[in-house]
Amino acid sequence: MIGILSGAIEVTVLQPMLYCKNATQQGLPLSVDPRVVYRGLAMSVTNMAVLTGMQFPLTGAVQRVFTGGAERRLSAAEMVASGAVGGALSGVACGPMELVMIQQQRFGGTLLATPLRLVRERGARVLARGFVTSSGREALFAGGYLGLGPALDRHLRERGVRAELAKAGG
Repeated sequence: MIGILSGAIEVTVLQPMLYCKNATQQGLPLSVDPRVVYRGLAMSVTNMAVLTGMQFPLTGAVQRVFTGGAERRLSAAEMVASGAVGGALSGVACGPMELVMIQQQRFGGTLLATPLRLVRERGARVLARGFVTSSGREALFAGGYLGLGPALDRHLRERGVRAELAKAGG
């Protein structure tokens, strides 16, 4: 629950930067009107909660595939790969949610009306737009925070680095 709350706060605070990035990339004029700047916030918060909620169990499932269900220590490579695959799989949900968020930022619309409009205008395949890049980004991100970070933390602790420093390093 703390993770979801902190994610929601993060998304809310960073929304103006995301809006500016998206508007600039699309060649749209920038606005300071909060009704424009915060369009798509509900979907963005939902996206953060769903992604985090998916990446942990998906990474755990991939770890169980690597171990065949046996209780054994994962290698550093398996830890990173588990996180990366768990992140990549979360792209299935991430891509459509981000598409809706960007469309809301650009054109307005509600959480339900926006995806319905997209499907009506362009067909259901439009929801897969950006899937590869979203999955790739989430693979790198989750591979880092769910794989590389813990692997580096373990590596440093095994070499005598104090736990607090090892955590910071990992």
